[in-house]
Parts: sequence; C-alpha cells; structure tokens
Amino acid sequence: MRAHLLITGFGPFPGVADNPTARAALTLDGATLSGLRVAGRVLPTSWARAWPTLHAAVAALRPHAVLMLGVAARRSLIEVELVARNHAAARADVDGDLGPGGEVLPGAPATLRTRLPWEALLGEGVAASEDAGDYLCNALFYRALHDLRPSFVGFVHVPDGPVGPTLAFVGRVAARLVTLGVNEALS
Repeated sequence: MRAHLLITGFGPFPGVADNPTARAALTLDGATLSGLRVAGRVLPTSWARAWPTLHAAVAALRPHAVLMLGVAARRSLIEVELVARNHAAARADVDGDLGPGGEVLPGAPATLRTRLPWEALLGEGVAASEDAGDYLCNALFYRALHDLRPSFVGFVHVPDGPVGPTLAFVGRVAARLVTLGVNEALS
C-alpha cells in the first residue's frame, strides 16, 4: 500500500518506558484521515537503528508527507518543530549507545527548515518551536530534511500523557495536507 502520510513515533528510551508517540503511530496505522491513507511506524530510539528504519519505511511506502512524533515530558503543548540543527549531543539511547556527539552530517548546513505549512495549525494547544533539542529527535529530523524526498517532512514534540490530543492534531495535519492537494497528487 502506498501511503499519503507516514506517521512515526518512537519506542521506549531511558526515562520513558511507555512512549505515547509509539501508541499514536500504531493507532493511526491503516487509518484514513480526511481522505489520506496513513501508515504508522514505530522507530527504535536508537542512534544506529532509527535512520535505517525510517529510510526503509519511506522507500517502501513512498509517502507524500512524513510526520515524526517525539515525546517531550517538559512540554505542556504540542510543539511543531520548524528547524532542525546539524548537531546532536552524546546522550544514551535504548541500546546504551551515546550517539555521534557533534555534527549529524559533517559538512552539511547548520540548520534546515521544514516546508510543512504549519501556520494554519498553530493555536489551541499547539505552538511553534525552533528548538528540537539535541537528542535523536533533532538528529533524525535533520537527516530526514536533508536526505528524504517526500514533499513535506515535519517533526512534532508532544507531551507525555494521553494520545487523544496527538491523534486530533494529526487529523488536523491531514486536513491541511488535503487542502494542499496531497490526495490528488497520489491518486
């Protein structure tokens, strides 16, 4: 099945045993939102395994848009990440690997901006952010913006808690993509 929209969440990692983004991705897998076919995948919170898993899902599904979800316990709003930085801190993942610590892609630009048109989605518990952090979320977002070819790639941090608000927000994203003609482009 070719998906119009690929939603990814992360599995557990140190400090988060039950990641709500994984639950959201699995709940949305196979759904149709505003006429868009959705595929949901869970990425391992692993420096070594997350990128190959994401890359393989994009190659198999050929989505027009990719929306990655990450949990941020310190945040109370859904935060749309506008910018990814070419930097990652050396922090342990689920495998105990400390990651690259430094540039995500040596010699690549310092920052990349998402092309997803978020403006219409802000407000009502949703804010814009220009700081995706320095962990795997930012590193994967940066690499996806740099290397993947779907028309739209975005990253959203969600609070740790019930997935209802996240599912509702993804529904709003799907409706926005429909207004941009995503479903006609892939019919």
